[in-house]
Amino acid sequence: FMWTHFGINYNDFTPTYNDRYARGGPAVRNAQSANFWSGIESDTRKTSAMSLWFGGYLGDEGNTKGYWLNPQTSMKFGSQLSASVGLNYSYDINDSQWRANFGVSGIDTTHYTFAHLDQKTLSMTTRLDYTATPTLSFQFYGAPFISTGNYSDWKELENPRAKKYDARFRPFTGHGDPGGFDFKEFRSNTVMRWEYRPGSTLFLVWQQGRSMDGNPEAFSFTRGLRNVFDTHPNNTFLVKVSYWFNP
Repeated sequence: FMWTHFGINYNDFTPTYNDRYARGGPAVRNAQSANFWSGIESDTRKTSAMSLWFGGYLGDEGNTKGYWLNPQTSMKFGSQLSASVGLNYSYDINDSQWRANFGVSGIDTTHYTFAHLDQKTLSMTTRLDYTATPTLSFQFYGAPFISTGNYSDWKELENPRAKKYDARFRPFTGHGDPGGFDFKEFRSNTVMRWEYRPGSTLFLVWQQGRSMDGNPEAFSFTRGLRNVFDTHPNNTFLVKVSYWFNP
């Protein structure tokens, strides 16, 4: 009852064009690319189960590349309590990330710009389910998310249909440093469900959201998590009541 999976793709081995690549600009020839993924999962009938997914990709004649890793674990503490935790880490180098358009789309003088993006992202998903009685249960979901990216090598379209990747662009020097980003977020959802009579249910819900962004800094999940919890939260409380009229 364990399983494993593996796959590989080879993309755009014949000429193809993307009419959304430049966000309203000309269609751009797609570079050939390849990606793979693999995963393994243990027996989910057991008290504890684990899985591991990973993959990577290569494109833009070797200028774009990256990989991702997704480990997960789940635990069952009897029939009433279960929990799961999953991590997702990705490291992406995108040499042709769209950055901005300057001018009116479709005009010859418009600059359709792209940049080299070096990005690291880490997110975590936690779930907790507890059934106190057949009519009373609790659920919790929490997900921190951190992503940091730096742009460099700002360029613009020159010959979007060129066969060679480098021939499609020329340097763009009109606006200095392309900059970067540092985004942190936490989302949680807590639900109590009480079936106070057959078919009639009361839900109490607490949702919380925290987010912040700023200039890019060295990637650190622990520091980023501390920073996002220092921000003021947005709390939402909901009550839902249903009543079953039994004629």
